[in-house]
Amino acid sequence: MRTQADDRYEPSTEQLHESRRRIRVAGACGATAYLVFLIVERIGSAKAPPLQQAIDVTHDVSALGLCAALLLATYWRRVSDRHVLAMALAVELLLSALISGSVPWATYLHTGHLPGLTWVVPIVILFALLVPAPPLTTMWVTGACVLTMPAGIAVLAATGRIVAHPSNLMASAVAGVVGWGLAIAASRTVYGARRQVAAARRMGGYELVTPIAHGGMGEVWEARHMMLARPAAVKLILPERLQAPAEARDAALQRFTREAKLTASLRSPYTVQLFDFGATDDGALYYAMELLEGMNLEHFVRRFGPVTPPSRAVHWLRQACHSLGEAHARDFTHRDLKPANLIVCTYGRERDFIKVLDFGLARHPANEGDPQLTREGWLVGTPGYMAPELIFHGEASPRSDLYALGCVAYWLLAGVRPFESNDRTELLRQHAQAAAVPLAERAPQPIPHALDTAIMTCLAKDPAERPRDADELSERLAASVPGPPWSRGDADAWWNGKTASP
Repeated sequence: MRTQADDRYEPSTEQLHESRRRIRVAGACGATAYLVFLIVERIGSAKAPPLQQAIDVTHDVSALGLCAALLLATYWRRVSDRHVLAMALAVELLLSALISGSVPWATYLHTGHLPGLTWVVPIVILFALLVPAPPLTTMWVTGACVLTMPAGIAVLAATGRIVAHPSNLMASAVAGVVGWGLAIAASRTVYGARRQVAAARRMGGYELVTPIAHGGMGEVWEARHMMLARPAAVKLILPERLQAPAEARDAALQRFTREAKLTASLRSPYTVQLFDFGATDDGALYYAMELLEGMNLEHFVRRFGPVTPPSRAVHWLRQACHSLGEAHARDFTHRDLKPANLIVCTYGRERDFIKVLDFGLARHPANEGDPQLTREGWLVGTPGYMAPELIFHGEASPRSDLYALGCVAYWLLAGVRPFESNDRTELLRQHAQAAAVPLAERAPQPIPHALDTAIMTCLAKDPAERPRDADELSERLAASVPGPPWSRGDADAWWNGKTASP
């Protein structure tokens, strides 16, 4: 259930992609800088001895080639992100060796003195900041890089190309040690920060990629499983949104676990599939579900207006009835059915396919009598879709969900809710006491009488006057619209006429 804090950290896919982009920038900057150096040195080379010119040109051309090769590797898709990272570290070492062998030699020919500090130090520090390698790897690679500084002087002196003193080796070694320490500190800081960010974006076996939506209970993220090639949507229920005291956290987790297990057992094709669920160490609850390609019915009506023809709305509502019917057969109520929790999507080859979401707010009647598992901290519905019995005494039943589905149907066909008010208390009063205006009087399109009756029956104040169950409502809806039912061909034709599909 809980994420393990001591799991071995591996860079995420997104981090490796970011590393590739950073290495691309570093390669481009290095190639550009060495190209400029080469041009400038060729222009002013007349005053330099021929050997120094040859050393400078060889150094610049070789370094330019290394940086250009690294840059091209970042664009070659056959080279994996991890191999690009390894190539960057190898280029860092080769550049250091190249600088350590050519710069002291060229400087000695020009001035008769040896530099204590070369470009190796800035390069290793910049690489530590840009390339997200583990600190241990950075320590070894950077150590090898800075060792090339005194090693280069020693080799040049041993071959008679320069005259070096112990003080020259000492100055070079001290500069290298300072650069080595700064590079390790930079690597640990940057790598640690990236690790914390990556850990915060992991829920169980899922890596959070892109935020999709924010709601009253938390956030929804597009995610990928770190072992399986399966996209998912992860919903986070943040601890501050639970609105419960600290001592109620265990009870909330028990309730969440029980409800998530039951939700995962639902098999209706019109119920969103739940893959996984759990809790993080900081108290956030999460569950991973199938990632859907579509939009919720709240957004659909706001974007396209009331659903036409009525047979299309009936097609959607009957799919929702199928989902609710299975849940109700298991004595499981949704309690928060609303247009935002129904998605019209493309599912395989099917379009206008409905998925019912957020059974995580549902509750099993067996839990109603358990005060520990039903105390404060959990919403029981949305005011605009809440049945009167929930408002009065909080007792949910399958017919409470049918009331909410009737409100959804009203929204789909009329483009407005049965009751509208900006005041929460007034809105709840209307649901509890006021009679809704018949759907046929508010819809901008003709509504068959049987369909109007079926939907308005769902909005009855007395649960006993509503349809007996979701199956009965589905049968009434099927018989409520004359003519052929909404078909797959109808859905394809409608969506093909739009710029965006669900």
